[in-house]
Amino acid sequence: MTIDDREKDPGRVARRLIRTARQATLATLDIETGSGPYASLALTACGHDAAPLLLLSDLARHSRNIAADGRVSLLFAKSTREAISQSRASVVGRAEPCDDPLLRGRFLARHSAAQSFAQFADFKLYRLAIESVHFIGGFARIHTLEGDQVMFDTKASADLAESESDIIAHMNSDHGESVNLYAHNLVGRPGLDWRLTGIDPEGIDLGRYDADARLDFDGVITGPEEARAALVKLAHTARGEA
Repeated sequence: MTIDDREKDPGRVARRLIRTARQATLATLDIETGSGPYASLALTACGHDAAPLLLLSDLARHSRNIAADGRVSLLFAKSTREAISQSRASVVGRAEPCDDPLLRGRFLARHSAAQSFAQFADFKLYRLAIESVHFIGGFARIHTLEGDQVMFDTKASADLAESESDIIAHMNSDHGESVNLYAHNLVGRPGLDWRLTGIDPEGIDLGRYDADARLDFDGVITGPEEARAALVKLAHTARGEA
């Protein structure tokens, strides 16, 4: 699939929107008002399959709602002055408690500030099992998608998930210059102190104290050796050597 073809695939574009988001509007069924809708703001990350992840306190109203009924919706949209004309996705599914340490690690790598309160016993990680996605990609580009049209199949990439934290640590400690060049020259986001915050089969996530960025690979990778080759290739491209 070429880059142009990928941009025409609504499921992939919706998945990329989920991957790049740091927060979303969370709608739950409110037990305090008789199961009416209750909307709140939640920090988000996602698994390698793009299933959204939430770290929520048991004390929060939305958490009490989820405990009573796990049916939720998340609205992912870019926060800009022209937001109404930008791509957005309403993800519908069930929020389920998740004790997977790799997924918790992905969330905390994306939201380093959450480390301080994530240690409290009342904070739990939730994974949203996607059932459907209503995706608006622009004027006259409206799609209602099944969950499997948006989710990424990760059966072949378990080794990458297991190695992700080591790859991130290695890149940030030994190849910080390359990470900055990814942001500067390949994403057009100048500035210092960029860090790799995630790597999945489709690309990498970059972050610094005031910004985030996403960089896609040319193709899909499945393991640490392919990840190394893809990161080296990106570094060569960022230096103008490819």
